[in-house]
Amino acid sequence: MMKTGILRARAVIFLLVYLSCSPRPVSAGPSREVDRIVSLAPSITESLFAIGAGGRVVGVTDHDVSPEEVKDLPSVGGYFDPSLERILSLSPDLVIGIATFHGKLLERLESLGVATLPLTIHRGLDGVKSGITILGARLGLEERAGEVLECMEAGLEAVREEAARTFPGGAPSLLVVLWHDPLTVAGGVNYIDDIMRAIGIPNAASDVQYTFPQMDPEGIVSRDPDIILVPATERGMSVTPGSLLETLKSFPIAAIKERKVASISADLLFHPGPRVVEAARSLLEAARSFQGGKP
Repeated sequence: MMKTGILRARAVIFLLVYLSCSPRPVSAGPSREVDRIVSLAPSITESLFAIGAGGRVVGVTDHDVSPEEVKDLPSVGGYFDPSLERILSLSPDLVIGIATFHGKLLERLESLGVATLPLTIHRGLDGVKSGITILGARLGLEERAGEVLECMEAGLEAVREEAARTFPGGAPSLLVVLWHDPLTVAGGVNYIDDIMRAIGIPNAASDVQYTFPQMDPEGIVSRDPDIILVPATERGMSVTPGSLLETLKSFPIAAIKERKVASISADLLFHPGPRVVEAARSLLEAARSFQGGKP
């Protein structure tokens, strides 16, 4: 009875955090002459909708899946190869992209008289926070951007506290495997590692100071993760638990022998943005799913 009451209390806490952080209508403020925005990355699109600028977005990429309404917006192409012609056809007031990947394209647009905004939102949790702050300032939505950041902090702390309660003796280590041939994992310099640190769940590859390093099977054996996660994409190819089990079946890895391999949403993990709390919760749920044996 007491356990049921505790679970209900936790559910109420998370519901309150979720409701306070959900996007809501924003009263009309200064538009800074930006009414038509093209976003060149899903993380940017999600951030725009979160701060109340979703109604200004007129173009996205092939990889945008959240929120649901973006699926009806015109696409300007892929994440790495957006089309200049498609962008221009949408008559944007502002094109927002990732500085590292879209730098040359943004420069080209500037030369054609189109305002641009390069962000470094993909480099980690700090980049996400600074990106949302910059978007809020550029679009006259500073207050809502600040609220989004506050909710992110509160949500991460709530997940951290639940992880500590769930695993009082220490959380299991997780290894996120992006691809099986060659084996590619989430190392210690990326958004995923930042989230795991924030909620107190060990990343088995955090010692590898690269973003997404390749790792031979022996490297996984030596780290012996408690659980292996494979991100599944809504669009495009992704590794499956079955294919990874087949790849590593001959190696002495406890997680493989015990079949502690599960899928997790790639769109949450690889779209650094305001859904960070959802991403954190998905990692916790994946770890918790193996408590007491197979899920």
